[in-house]
Amino acid sequence: MDVANIMGTVVTQSSYQRARASVANMQSGNINSGGVLSAIGQLTQGTSVSTNTQPFVGGGQSNIGIHPAMLRRASNDPEEMVRLKALALDVHEMQTASIRWHEARGITVLAMGTIIHEDGSSSGWSITRSPDLRSERRTQFELPEDDRPSWVELMRQHMESLDEHATRSWTI
Repeated sequence: MDVANIMGTVVTQSSYQRARASVANMQSGNINSGGVLSAIGQLTQGTSVSTNTQPFVGGGQSNIGIHPAMLRRASNDPEEMVRLKALALDVHEMQTASIRWHEARGITVLAMGTIIHEDGSSSGWSITRSPDLRSERRTQFELPEDDRPSWVELMRQHMESLDEHATRSWTI
């Protein structure tokens, strides 16, 4: 998988190119944090994008919480805007793949989210329901900043390890 390094953040090349084109199409001048949030929401359609950085908060299957400091930096620096948009696109792709993975196993994703912290690091969370609909599981995990292109693989491995235990018990 081709990657790009933007200001020390590794993202997929395809996300970088989409983010770069998106920023180039925005009006020049200073954009406020709300405008950055809105632009990221448009780029990652179907994903709820907010400044909520608490795990297990947010409804729906796809949530991205971005620390307000990240939004402020992106509103004042076009390169930071590209970085944040590319990261959001990678997160969106990872969440989409994870939801498909769960559904293929009969697991219902009640809610899922990724938090982009002030320092650019990321963590994820999910709330799922077992195939027999009897129990729910809350999962929280860190996403390594230096290896973002492997997030989908990391999620797959994490879910497979949960799969092994699913036949024994779905309760936390």
